[in-house]
Order: sequence, then structure tokens, then C-alpha cells
Amino acid sequence: MQGIVETARLVLSPVHSLEAAELHALFVNEAVRRYLTDGVAMSREWVEGVIRDSKISFTERDLGLWSAREHGATPIIGLTGFRDFYDPPVFELLYALRPSHWRCGFATEMAQAAIDYAFTHTRLTEVRASTDEPNQASIRVMERLGMRSHGRTSTADSDLICWDQLHFVLSREDWQSSH
Repeated sequence: MQGIVETARLVLSPVHSLEAAELHALFVNEAVRRYLTDGVAMSREWVEGVIRDSKISFTERDLGLWSAREHGATPIIGLTGFRDFYDPPVFELLYALRPSHWRCGFATEMAQAAIDYAFTHTRLTEVRASTDEPNQASIRVMERLGMRSHGRTSTADSDLICWDQLHFVLSREDWQSSH
């Protein structure tokens, strides 16, 4: 059941093809893509594919990606939710935010809403996430979410990554004990 999620300051809506231009602008922002896509400016077609994949994911898993807007505001300020990463695929939490909204707690707020939705609307037993080792802001977000370190993938193990990947996990049990 895909749905709209509201937090104290945000409205999260499943991503839609009509948002492709705004989401593309987020993904090509140099500061955002530094870690999210290892500096690669993704094409509009790639973003449209992410939107299609999210729609399929909501249908098959009841989870996908949400665009984030402040209450009463029109522009997208970020993106959060779940998608597959790596090969073989690992279903992970993702969050990205316009730099104008960094350091305001929005990343934690929208990621927490995605986690809460996952654990209250699906049978997901754990939430996984990863980040590039130098991305200290993302590490702090994951720590605030109650996630714990769950290993690393070294650049020596993959030609596809620019930095070591730090992996985090939050079990349903740990989430329940904090709520």
C-alpha cells in the first residue's frame, strides 16, 4: 500500500513521472551527486528509470521512493525511501536533500519517516543503508536513526566505487525498542 507520509514539517509522496525534471535537478546538483552517484551527473532518462523502478517496487514490496516537500510548499527539497543497490542487489534506505536544506534535520526527519513506514506497513525485518566513508553528514544521520555499523566494502573489492562503503543496519526489534 503506497501512500503519502506526513511528518511535522514534510509531506512525502511516492515519486511520479511528472516530477522527473525536479528530481533530475536534485541528482545533477554537484554537492548532492558527490557521494550519491560518485560525482556522476545522471541523465534525465536514468531518473525516469528510477521513477519507474520505484513504482514497480511499491507494487511488489509496498516500498519505494518518496519525494519530500515542506508542508504547504511546492518545490521538492529531497528524496527518501528504498531501492536496490549493488550486485547482487541489496534493498537499502536512500535519502538525498537539496543543499539549501542541509543542517536543518530534514534528512533525519524524512529518513525516519521512511523507516517508520517500512516497519509499520510491511514485513521488512531490517533496514539497511550505506554511505561513502568520507560522507560524515550521512553517517551522523544513520546514527541518529539508531542504525549500527554493519561492515564495509573496500574500494579494493570493487571497481565500481570511489570510496570505501560503510554499511549500517537497523533491525525491527531495535526500532521497536526505541519507539
